[in-house]
Amino acid sequence: MEWVALGLLAVAVIAVTALLATGRLDVLTLADATSTTPPLELPQTVTAADVDGLSVGTTLYGYAPAEVDAALDARRDRLAEQESALAEADGHVHPDA
Repeated sequence: MEWVALGLLAVAVIAVTALLATGRLDVLTLADATSTTPPLELPQTVTAADVDGLSVGTTLYGYAPAEVDAALDARRDRLAEQESALAEADGHVHPDA
């Protein structure tokens, strides 16, 4: 009985392959991905608070939320460090300036 099932499976595979090769079997392609959020828009001068407001939408094909969140957190932290350094530099202006 299993030989019959394997034989039918082989015939089905050969038939589908032949139909695909001759173009008689139309395979639907994947639809374009759709986003759940608008494009990321940032102001001309970005601050750490702007990064906190970002969110990346998921699509049919998805993304790695933990990786994206970690990247956004790292960017926010770096911007906060730069903002702090600039604020400190503005408060301690060198006398020769």
